[in-house]
Amino acid sequence: MTAPSRGSPGHDRGDGALIRPASTVLALRPARDAFEVLMVRRAGASVFMGGAFVFPGGAIDDADRGEAAAAAVDGHDPTERAWHAAALRELAEEAGVLVTDPPAPADLVARCVALTGDDLYCAVAAAGLRFAAGRLAYLSNWITPPGPPRRFDTRFYVAAVPAGTAACADGHEVTEVAWVSPADAIGRAAAGEWHVPFPTLRHVELLARFDTVDGVLAHARAQAEVPRVAPRVVPAAGGHRVLMPGEPGYEAAGP
Repeated sequence: MTAPSRGSPGHDRGDGALIRPASTVLALRPARDAFEVLMVRRAGASVFMGGAFVFPGGAIDDADRGEAAAAAVDGHDPTERAWHAAALRELAEEAGVLVTDPPAPADLVARCVALTGDDLYCAVAAAGLRFAAGRLAYLSNWITPPGPPRRFDTRFYVAAVPAGTAACADGHEVTEVAWVSPADAIGRAAAGEWHVPFPTLRHVELLARFDTVDGVLAHARAQAEVPRVAPRVVPAAGGHRVLMPGEPGYEAAGP
């Protein structure tokens, strides 16, 4: 789902594992056949979801609550700024995609790939730009089920980027980037070519219901209430099974 970043506070929901707030971005660009979503491959040595194909994202960092972020990220609600800042920062750090107003020049994009945290925020602000939090549409909120030592309270956002937007792996947290259609991502997961974690796959399947980027954004923004999803894991033959709210056995599985 997401990767941990340093300095992120969290809360304990009863199983002893700290739940950390995190943000993830479904970056969408128009393509000849509808649209493509940006997916990244986590480094194999990563403690969290090593080798998996996910969306860019990570836990909220101290820098996302700091003065540099406040100067570099637009938005009128300071209670939401850290979530937005983390989403836009991780997209820039992991994949070299800057969602800013005005658009970032190529030389700044190239330079920012090597920057993180406060250094990234300061570089954006010094260039007279602002990360465009208003271009994020809040799609869903997922809570990691009890069990794993690292749990996340993750907000999934959608953001549109121009056709032809390039991306590049940071070579540290991310070793590969891919712009793919939702159908292609689903096919690669089904064929075993990619390991796509359950929450990521469910979002890709949601994207596959739409023909355009605008359709996805309209869906996200039209929601009267953002879905809050807390899957539960139960034993099953050969391993375990993930239960979603409303499925048989979900309530019996306990919180």
